[in-house]
Order: sequence, then structure tokens, then C-alpha cells
Amino acid sequence: MPRASGPNDRALKISGWLTGIYFLIELGIGLYTGSVAVTSDAFHTFSAVGGIVLAFLAARLARRPADLNRTFGSYRAEIIGALLNGVFLAGMAILVLIMGAMRLRHPIDLPTTPLLIAAAGGLLTELIAIRLLYSGQKGDLNLRGAFWHVMQTFIGSILIIVTAAVIYFTGFLAIDPILGMAFGLVLLAASWGIIRDSLSILMEGSPKGIDLIEVADALAALPGARNIHHLHAWTLTSGKLVFSAHVSTDNVEGGALLLEEAHRLLRNRFGFYFSTIAQPPSGFHPGPKETTCLLWRRCCAATRAHYPPKREYGLRTARLRIARK
Repeated sequence: MPRASGPNDRALKISGWLTGIYFLIELGIGLYTGSVAVTSDAFHTFSAVGGIVLAFLAARLARRPADLNRTFGSYRAEIIGALLNGVFLAGMAILVLIMGAMRLRHPIDLPTTPLLIAAAGGLLTELIAIRLLYSGQKGDLNLRGAFWHVMQTFIGSILIIVTAAVIYFTGFLAIDPILGMAFGLVLLAASWGIIRDSLSILMEGSPKGIDLIEVADALAALPGARNIHHLHAWTLTSGKLVFSAHVSTDNVEGGALLLEEAHRLLRNRFGFYFSTIAQPPSGFHPGPKETTCLLWRRCCAATRAHYPPKREYGLRTARLRIARK
């Protein structure tokens, strides 16, 4: 089911138009004055436009309806977009560090007036874009990538003003590469966070903030639950968590009620967007060679009795174990 992301779309559209228009203005100032610094910052702004456009396209693609080929829809398009934006940001950070190191060895005198004009215009447009994107990026990995693209241009504009002031009053030319390299490190850390979270989702890692041991305990405590196994949890896209498990019961008549309680628990307490709970026949237990996800000593005693001793698999208490064929 496509999610309602109208406010995010609007924020991306307005931010894209603002940064795009300002890129043309700043490029014109740089070409007119012959300032290499302003011209290079204009292309820096253009990278933010690319990041916003990429996030917008990924968000639109993610809302395509599910079909027989993509039964969960195209939600992962947002995560792929976030990953590409993270890689793009990392590349920009490395480029800033390299350029800063080169400029540090050979500082040049920069014209302060065009620097201040370009930076002042950039601050205005970037503040509006940051305000539009800030709230949405907290829970949306794709939007976070676009937000950091705008943030890098915003910090860049502040650094240009500081650089122009220091050079004008002190003549200290090395301030430009020093501040630029410092922000390059911050940008590199931000890009790594986006890349790491994107890869975790694409590799079907357990959702952040979800303790599967706690989930297993909560399911096992439901009335009628006999044993819990085959637990799996993953993230479709930002804010959409999925869960599946086997919950056995000896009370066949109460099986439907148990399923209803399990789904309600997973949705209300743990925030799972979609859950699949299977009820295997009584007496079914996963074998030691079966591909499954087990929570040792956290399932009920009836389940643990059917597993080999702990020393055979080297399992630690309350450790998540993946046994494969």
C-alpha cells in the first residue's frame, strides 16, 4: 500500500527548486567576477540539487503499487536512493579533503566581496530548505540523504563568510582549507551513517531498536502459546518493519485468538507494520540442520527440550543463532 508522503514530496520539490535556481545565480556571479572560489561553490550547490532530485525520484518510485513480481511493492527504492546519496556524500567529503590538503600547501588570496554575496544568498535558500526537510528526515533514511546534501551547502556558506572575514581582517589565507577540511570530516561521518543504515536494511538486518529476545519473551507469554521459533524481523523501508514467526499452541480452539493477540502485540508494542504468524501442527519442532533463526533459552521449555546440548553448537545464553544447512 503506498504511504502518504505528500509533505515530504512537497519539501523535496521546493528545496530542489530553491537550490537549483540559486545554483544558476551563484554560477553567474562566479563567471562574471572570475572567482574560482564562487564558481566551485556553485558546483557544490549543484551536488545538493542532484541529491534532492535523487531522493525525490526514489520516493516516487517507492510508491508504485505491489504486483506479482514485487509483492511488497517498491519500498526499497528509497533505501537504494539513500545508499546512492550516502556514497555521493562520501565522494564529496573525500574531494573536499583532497582539495583542502592541496590548498593548504599553496594558499591563494580570495576575493572577499563575491564570496560574501554568494554566501549570503546561499544561506537564505538553504535555511528554507533545511526547515522544510528537517522534521521528515528524522524517520526517513531517503530524506536524510537529501537533508545532508543541503546541510553541507549551508555549512559551506557559513564557512565562506567566516573565511572572507578572516582573510579581510587578518590576511590568514590558510583559514579556507582548514575550515573546509574540518567540515569534510563531519560530512564523511554523516555519509557513513547513511551508508551503514542503508546496507543494514538491504542485507535484511534486524531493525534498529528491536530486541528479538524481548519479542520472543512477549509472544511466549501470550495465553496458549506453547513455543516460539523461526523468528525473523527486517525493515522494508524507513518506518516499515516486518516480522514473521512460528507460534505453536496445544489449544486448537483458541488458535485464532492467539493469532489475533500476537498480531496486536507486534503492532502496538513493537511497531511492526506487517507480521506473519504461522501455527505449525502440534509436535512440530525445527531440526538442528534446518535453516532457522533461534533464540536459545528464551523459548519455552517445551521447545528447548528438542534441541541438542548447548555445548554442541557453542551457543551462549540469550544469543541469536542462525543455523544453516
